[in-house]
Amino acid sequence: MSVQTVVDEASITQALRKVFHSDGSQSGDFTLRAPIQAQEGGTISGANSTEIAAIVKRLNEAKKKTESSFHWENEAEFSLVSLDSIGAFDRFFDDAAFTGQGDNPVTFEVGKPSREFAAYLLCIVAQNGAFLASGRGRMILNRIRGSDRRITSYPAKANRQPPESLFDIIAEGLRATTLRITSTKPRSDFETLANSFLFHAAYNTDAAARIGLESWFRPQTIQRLRRTQTGALDAPRQTYDTDLVHHYLMGVAAEIPLLEYLAYYHIAEHFFEKVFNEDLVNQVRSGIIDPSFSARRTKDIQSIIRIVTKVQRQVKDEGGVNEQRALQLVLDRFVNVSRLAADLDAYDATLVDYYSNNDVPFAGASKVNIRGNDEDVTRGAISKRIYKVRNALVHAKEGELPKYAPFAHDEELAREIPLMRFTAEQIVIAHGRVL
Repeated sequence: MSVQTVVDEASITQALRKVFHSDGSQSGDFTLRAPIQAQEGGTISGANSTEIAAIVKRLNEAKKKTESSFHWENEAEFSLVSLDSIGAFDRFFDDAAFTGQGDNPVTFEVGKPSREFAAYLLCIVAQNGAFLASGRGRMILNRIRGSDRRITSYPAKANRQPPESLFDIIAEGLRATTLRITSTKPRSDFETLANSFLFHAAYNTDAAARIGLESWFRPQTIQRLRRTQTGALDAPRQTYDTDLVHHYLMGVAAEIPLLEYLAYYHIAEHFFEKVFNEDLVNQVRSGIIDPSFSARRTKDIQSIIRIVTKVQRQVKDEGGVNEQRALQLVLDRFVNVSRLAADLDAYDATLVDYYSNNDVPFAGASKVNIRGNDEDVTRGAISKRIYKVRNALVHAKEGELPKYAPFAHDEELAREIPLMRFTAEQIVIAHGRVL
């Protein structure tokens, strides 16, 4: 579970107050300003302290908690994220249940969150101030509290029981999907079971989902960058390389962190061969024009040959230019560290310190002191961090550590994207031509 999200009786009550804009509560109870008239004649006026305490007790009894799941002895519940823009998984499996066979049958149920999980998600939403103020946040909040503000009844789906609790309404309104797994005997492998079900579902139906939280549920998720409002935007003053623009647009539009990172990395990679060859030419030129060099001395000619031979051997061994060296050359030539730090600060004031104090465990990448006194040293450290992250994304050989695990490391990877994006932006801009 995210350490930022505390679920106790006080936090649930506070979340209810914030979401429903109601202060009506006595002795731990929560009362809506106007009762919700549910189908079948039921009325929901709020949530009493007994129900809230039971939810908290159930959550705290979990043997294992992650950001997107709760595991008990005989049961687990996982938040799911559909992996397509039209939500095919949610539509295909909504309220579906599947029970296995054998001495210890396991049941898989896909549908709206349980009351306990809905309370947990509500606390996350209430703690995410940026989301609450966003257009999507207002839409979801209106959907959750629409029953007691704008409509007279709450319609239940044909194959669902009418809501009997305020948390049933919250679960419906959040439009979140969870996978609930129950077993007749205690188990410790619920996550393995969940992933096995998701593979089985995707294999047979082409409807894919993963374990995780929707991005808007996550207070710490890197949000999209907007430097200006539409009304303040002026016409461009430079033209830019089309290939670079296309990679950049792919990065901005990507919804998967891995694709976003690699799209920006390809902007730097575009110049690898050029800068690497130019660096070789400069090394040879420097050797030839050095006053100590003489074309009449065999050892001086051999020193130049050694430079070229060494580089050629590296190219042959690596199947191309030395990418680590080429990346550093690109950064040395096109990236201003002071501007990079300023861009990071303007975007998220915590990021520069984050890079200084944190490695990237899934990539084996080291800390970077972006505010260091020596820009050359800083660019070298940045290039190593970027290159190791890139390698972790594109190489996944069995037994090699460290390596990137899809989805599991997305939050860590998301924090690396601003460094890669702002680096790529400087490279694009450096190659612009004045209109």
